[in-house]
Amino acid sequence: MRSKIEHQEQIKVVNYLNILQKQGKVVEFFAIPNGGSRHKLEAINLKREGVKSGVSDLCVILKNKVLFIEMKRPAKRLKSGKLSTAGIIVSEYQKQFLENISQSEVCEGMVAYGFDEARKYIEEKI
Repeated sequence: MRSKIEHQEQIKVVNYLNILQKQGKVVEFFAIPNGGSRHKLEAINLKREGVKSGVSDLCVILKNKVLFIEMKRPAKRLKSGKLSTAGIIVSEYQKQFLENISQSEVCEGMVAYGFDEARKYIEEKI
């Protein structure tokens, strides 16, 4: 189940992507609804239609690259100044998906711990 914080962070990213698209820096973007609780029959039908576990939350299409972003809640800053992702789970399916798309010449992906990481990643790729 997605955390409320993760949900809010993804909304911030979507709002930012809307701005970038209006500026012509992003060709297209969309969310990929793979999680949540569903009726068993609906889940079976979605799987038949190609829904897969582990697919990233967002797809961002740039002119020369396709980005996949798996959103997680922001990492916590420790007293030492380091960031901790303790308790934030990246599933084996999510890791495998990101590994699979890395074999493409045009696709890249990452796990973003909050809006700031996602924004920075997108800006680096534009």
